[in-house]
Amino acid sequence: MTESPEPARLTIDDLLDLQQVSDAQIPAQGDRVAYVVADNASAHHERKPASRVWLVDTESPSPRPLTAAGTRAHSPRWSPDGASIAFLGNRDPQGPDQLFVLGESPGEAVQITSGRAGVSAFAWTPDGRGLIAAIPDSAPEGEEAEQAAGRDWLLYEDTSRLTRLWRIDATTAERAPIAHGDLHVWEFAISPDGAAVVALVSESPHNWAWYAARLARIDLASGNVETLLAGDWQMTRPAWSPDGRHVSVIVSAFSDQGMTGGDVMVVGLDGIARNISDGHPRSYLSVEWVDDTHLLCSAIDDGELSIGRLRQDGQYHELWRGERGITRWTGPILSVATTATGLRIAAVLSSPDVPADVHLATEHDGGLTWQQLTHENPSVRGKLMPRPEVVRWQSIDGTDIQGLLLQPEKTTNEPLPTVVLIHGGPTALWGFDFMGTRSMGWVQLLVTAGYAVFLPNPRGSMGWGRAFAEANVGDMGGGDFVDILSGVEMLVEQGIADPNRLGVGGWSYGGYLTAWAITQTNRFRAAVAGASITNWISFHGGSTIQAFDQVFYQDDPFGWDGRYGQFSPMAHVRNTQTPTLFLHGEKDPICPVGQAYEMWRALRECGVETQLAVYPREGHGPIEREHLRDVLERGVRWLTERV
Repeated sequence: MTESPEPARLTIDDLLDLQQVSDAQIPAQGDRVAYVVADNASAHHERKPASRVWLVDTESPSPRPLTAAGTRAHSPRWSPDGASIAFLGNRDPQGPDQLFVLGESPGEAVQITSGRAGVSAFAWTPDGRGLIAAIPDSAPEGEEAEQAAGRDWLLYEDTSRLTRLWRIDATTAERAPIAHGDLHVWEFAISPDGAAVVALVSESPHNWAWYAARLARIDLASGNVETLLAGDWQMTRPAWSPDGRHVSVIVSAFSDQGMTGGDVMVVGLDGIARNISDGHPRSYLSVEWVDDTHLLCSAIDDGELSIGRLRQDGQYHELWRGERGITRWTGPILSVATTATGLRIAAVLSSPDVPADVHLATEHDGGLTWQQLTHENPSVRGKLMPRPEVVRWQSIDGTDIQGLLLQPEKTTNEPLPTVVLIHGGPTALWGFDFMGTRSMGWVQLLVTAGYAVFLPNPRGSMGWGRAFAEANVGDMGGGDFVDILSGVEMLVEQGIADPNRLGVGGWSYGGYLTAWAITQTNRFRAAVAGASITNWISFHGGSTIQAFDQVFYQDDPFGWDGRYGQFSPMAHVRNTQTPTLFLHGEKDPICPVGQAYEMWRALRECGVETQLAVYPREGHGPIEREHLRDVLERGVRWLTERV
């Protein structure tokens, strides 16, 4: 008998060549879906990977591109009548995002903005004749000439270039400013009658100001601004009820813009706010009103994806649940069309061993049935990729914790060398998304190399309700770190993890907890800290999101005797014995590269084996192809040679 050939294994080139699918949009008719396909990495020196808008019919799926290759196009939005698509992009991949409109008939998209500052967001007006766009202020006249003459110094945060709302005619491209005072607009939604917008606004445009943004109603005729909701927590994804009487918004303590996952607040135009999901055991990612009393929601519930209807009285009816990932960092998460036969929902779904694709859900008999519309990345399908199993344990204080475990094929019952990878955020989670994009490729490559990979979701993760997600406020590096160590002990006790062959790694907040771990325990034989935080005091001074640490530490950021010193790896660096690799983008504005320099220098002078790789031009995560290759290769090599 001939043995079946062993499936090919995933390679680094497979990961670099991945096409990223996102932002599925369905028109009111429910018969087509526009979506985005982007390169996973960019060519040398390009700031952003190339991307295209595509279209697929729901009845006879045969995708076709709407924009040219080698350019940048994203954020497609259907006009109310479904006859046109507007999108952001630029024919020059290095240029700022501009607004384009493409008619239903084949042809060249018409560019309707051209400002040097570009466009950050937009929405169609309900009548379909125009758009409202969020446009950053242009540089003062003469600034380019000054810079060309060498007078190009920066007075840091002295200049406040606000993002303001403009009305744009979709046919003539004529535009007019919308009065709303000197307020910076972060997100907005247009009322059903087109007379107002609700927006998340602040007086400052700097990234830290987002953490204190408030929800305001802006009257488009008078420019009158009325605050509807403000609080100590963060808000995102405002949406109007169809009757225009209520606005929903997702609230929680968020560590990052775009990392939504919290409670659903409904606010009346009288300013009365109600938390309609108070105490729910799930983290809501998005809401779309389907009528005046029901909201269609996507959520993470016990680590799984849940889609359901949430009533204004707080009752939740789950339509579907599964071990799937949903693309949630860019654009709307669910795009909904209400048709004669019921709801039709477009979304981008993935699973741990299958990359993301566009899917269509139809509602019937109280549930959802899914149809896959696209099949991107055919070259990786069928290759050997592990699926995770759910593991659960109790932390030292009795808190129930969940995580994921991936293991290679075993030929013996011997414990496995094991690497703990810690997610970023901290308002994030290890879910059932495809585990191969960007630095997540470490997961696939380590399992292929024969290592077990442990992905813990400690307190502070989304997916178990707001109280759990906010359980690390005032305690980052405390209970969450104990949760992780408790999980490692569980794996050792069960004979899964070899106690003498343990490694640890992570990116961003995961990089912080990695740097923290090596100062608190010598349990790990090697560590990889990507985009890490090593000194909370200098982080507060150098990061563009220094309000984040104040939200989560609730303490004075200028003293070693409080939480900033207590939880800074640099305050305990002399305890470290673990060989540690630091990986960092040279231009990272979130976690400045100085964070890596500080601890790398300290470990070298303390005689600890260490290495620092700095990637020119890169920000908080690598996007240039060869840089991403090195992050994957160097990180895996550092761990496998030492663990």
